[in-house]
Amino acid sequence: MPPVDNEHPVDGPENHQRSRLREQLSYMHRTGPTRRWARWWRHRINTARQHRRARWDRPPEPHDWRWGIGLLGRGLVVAGLAMLGFVAYQLWGTGLQTAAAQRDLDARFSALIAETPAMSIADTPTTTTAVSPTTTVASPASTTTVVENSTTTTTTVAPAIWPADAGIAIGDPIARIEMPAIGTDHIVVAGVGVDELQQGPGHFPDTPLPGQLGNAAIAGHRTTYGQPFHDVDRLAEGDDIVITTPAGRFVYRVTGTGIVEPTDYYVVATDDPTTAVLTLTSCHPKWSAAQRIIVSATLDPTRSDTPSSPTGYAAAPEATPAILTAADITTTVATTDAASETTAVSGAAVSTPTTITPTTVTPATTVVTVPEQPLASDAAFSRGWFHDPDAIGSVAIWAAVLIAIAVVASRLNRRFRTLAAGTLPALIPFAFALYRFYAEVNRLLPPNL
Repeated sequence: MPPVDNEHPVDGPENHQRSRLREQLSYMHRTGPTRRWARWWRHRINTARQHRRARWDRPPEPHDWRWGIGLLGRGLVVAGLAMLGFVAYQLWGTGLQTAAAQRDLDARFSALIAETPAMSIADTPTTTTAVSPTTTVASPASTTTVVENSTTTTTTVAPAIWPADAGIAIGDPIARIEMPAIGTDHIVVAGVGVDELQQGPGHFPDTPLPGQLGNAAIAGHRTTYGQPFHDVDRLAEGDDIVITTPAGRFVYRVTGTGIVEPTDYYVVATDDPTTAVLTLTSCHPKWSAAQRIIVSATLDPTRSDTPSSPTGYAAAPEATPAILTAADITTTVATTDAASETTAVSGAAVSTPTTITPTTVTPATTVVTVPEQPLASDAAFSRGWFHDPDAIGSVAIWAAVLIAIAVVASRLNRRFRTLAAGTLPALIPFAFALYRFYAEVNRLLPPNL
């Protein structure tokens, strides 16, 4: 039997199979599983492309249960994308809107500061009140009043140099609020309606103005429209809140925070009219309107200008004329028939009243302006979801506009057998309609969310 040569085996069926297996293993080792899967998928895709019809030539899908499930799935995908877009609008779109409004308010507030005269110590008025005890002496001819003595009381009150006679309109800039601890610097507007809070923090119209005696209340957003009060929960006791108004600069020190219900409007009411305090309000927790967070602060008199007495809004921006006829108004004018006489009784001055004849004058028709009352602050404080039912119709209209734009774009794509034919021209109008749709949906959210 010849010896077996292991180094040079004789060619045969078994050796040939072993050689092929060895070559395959060597190829697999060189390529790896990733490259093999890529080649397989490339082959499948190329085959599918060869047998696939163009989307414009496909027959209509049968309206069976598969079509219904597919339609439901596509609807859910569109709804999910719309919700993601709305979140982006809330976080960034509203912030851009508020930033533009704040730039305009900053310019208007700077002009207001420049136009308002500065207050000095010499401007502080002195009010003198005379108290005169009297004695009445009856006589058959007349009634005589005898003045015995008089006393004088002097009271010093800080002047109310602002607001001026023109008053404050809802939406006007009234103050700048700065909270260094949380990096807040915004212009405060008059009013706490939806439109006002979209511009920045808003002042409750039925509370004293910042820098006046009493409780000045300001509301603001926490998560949208620039989120001016986003981090008010981080304010600690002793932190400064600086308010600048045309009447001066006022520094408040935080005294505490609290959580209340939306119906607890009493937190913005004035408890002590002789003390200047400040209350900030916003929704709580973040991304919710279930409750309200309250930040209380007290004026630091050592670092602030002198607060004045509450003046409120001297006039409203809009007015409704009321026509009063001659039958509604009469004016009484007094005429004097005899001169006043003075006699002496027991060394005191005695004044004898004169005879007065009243005359009635009927004026012509007079137009009286009745100011429009500002928004009820207690209602604005407790507003929640779907507080503006008028927005529902606007939401439906803009939703219909979006659907119409999508349908027209789809028909143009099918007509010209390309996605660019209808998609590109529809981008700008669709984006505008989507922005308006989000803005109307936002009206259904709590005002200070």
